[in-house]
Amino acid sequence: MTIGSKIRYHRMKKNLTQEELATGILSVSYLSKIENNQTTASTEVIELLCSRLGISLIQNDDETLKKTFSEWNRALLKNDCKEAIRLYEVVSPQIIDIDDVTLLNSYHILMIRYHILLKDYESPRDFIRAIEKGYKNLSDKLRFYFHKFVGNLHYARGSYEESNQHLKDAEHYFVLGSILDTEEKADLFYLKALTFVQLRKHALAIHYSEESLSLYQSLYHNKRCAEIHLLLGVCYRRIQNISEAIIHYEWANEISKNIEYVVMRGKVEQNLGYLKSMENRTEEAIAHYLKSLQFKHNDHDSKLTTILALVKEYYKLKRMDEAASWLQEGIFLSKQQKNIEKYYEFRIYGYAVEKLDEEFECFMKDEALPYFENTGNPHLLAQYSKFLGNYYQEIRKYKYAAHYLTKANVAYEKIIGL
Repeated sequence: MTIGSKIRYHRMKKNLTQEELATGILSVSYLSKIENNQTTASTEVIELLCSRLGISLIQNDDETLKKTFSEWNRALLKNDCKEAIRLYEVVSPQIIDIDDVTLLNSYHILMIRYHILLKDYESPRDFIRAIEKGYKNLSDKLRFYFHKFVGNLHYARGSYEESNQHLKDAEHYFVLGSILDTEEKADLFYLKALTFVQLRKHALAIHYSEESLSLYQSLYHNKRCAEIHLLLGVCYRRIQNISEAIIHYEWANEISKNIEYVVMRGKVEQNLGYLKSMENRTEEAIAHYLKSLQFKHNDHDSKLTTILALVKEYYKLKRMDEAASWLQEGIFLSKQQKNIEKYYEFRIYGYAVEKLDEEFECFMKDEALPYFENTGNPHLLAQYSKFLGNYYQEIRKYKYAAHYLTKANVAYEKIIGL
């Protein structure tokens, strides 16, 4: 932004008319020419205008701040939390003096991604509103980043349809903005692949995963390559291409071993366990789940998933003592982590291990199923509505059985998009 544009920005910020700013310094017509960058004012005139505006002398060079923004964006792209926080602390004191609208918009957009990195999904709302007000003045490049980060935010919140729409717009502006950054493109395609997996659009998920994988391989980004191989394994497993799923799991595992990516090794074992469970190879599933836990010392949410899987396998084998032992640990950890979803699942299997009775019925009807429905989780709603429906069938309450089995079917149809 030129000096004239900055004068205009600060005048409008102070709610001054051109006449109010110009009086006693220069003519209104001359001020208008300065603000429209049709002429260059003398240093003396600029000093007088800045004095009346109550600001320090404007410099026509924001290159240092632009460079810092670029470094900050790179740290955010790489999920480097420590560096992102350091650069935020460098940038934030300077924001009050920013008089370049483009830089200010860049700051607001980067703050969306910054808060996502910090797992703060509420603070970005104000920044999004600020950007939306001036959206028509954004460059195609800034629109790309805006839509990409908002899509990322919706994904983190579990709003996958909204995420998909924003990422679609981001891909559009990536092309219009002539952005040549390979890692940005790879990251965008990875986000789209993740979103399509959640939407159960597996053909699209595979397409964007493979495109992203190719780009990350060219960048020698092994960690992300391992993550994408795991994602492809999940996609192929869901479409029943088990041999292809295993190939990608093995690639994810091999890369993770080489770069000592411990968390990913735990996820691979988790997915191999799920695959074996699908094939009713229960003992093998348990072996993979137990191995998975060895890599999940501090990843509590993932640990809860594995413990629940173990409970289900032991319950399937009617080894109730072992199921009860893992149930106790799962209930304790889910309370500690305030993971209500997992807590309800553990409670359901707690009843299944101990006794399915009227108390179980009340818990399911009054607490668990309404929670799964209200949080918009059709997978759990389908699974546990069927669980309750089967229970009613066993005790010959066929009217109730029909109700909950129908509820399960409706949820399944929602999942597959019927």
